[in-house]
Amino acid sequence: MKSITAFLLAACMMVAVGCDESAFDEEADALRDATQQQAEDIRDSSQNAAENIRDQAQMKAESIRNQADNAPDATEDAAEDRADMIEERGETAADQKENLGEKKADSLEEAGENEADRLEEIEVE
Repeated sequence: MKSITAFLLAACMMVAVGCDESAFDEEADALRDATQQQAEDIRDSSQNAAENIRDQAQMKAESIRNQADNAPDATEDAAEDRADMIEERGETAADQKENLGEKKADSLEEAGENEADRLEEIEVE
């Protein structure tokens, strides 16, 4: 029992000695973690919004196709063209939403990394 306690105490001491991070280093790590989480949330949000845009465009296009099912060929062709255009617009809008979210997330991560680096450069005496 005494040897286990001594071993655990020695292990704790090694960990404590190895942890010479300053408060600024810890704050920098926390900042990195927080900005990375925020960036992930932004990416997830923009991807969900993009999927909603795609789904809505798909539903609208399918509705147009279904309405023209028993129509004359010319009307059916025009409806198909319109449905394709709606799907293309939806895809373009969704892609733009994802790209905007990705840029915003990247910018946030970069700003967080720069601030964290600045904090780590502060020397504590």
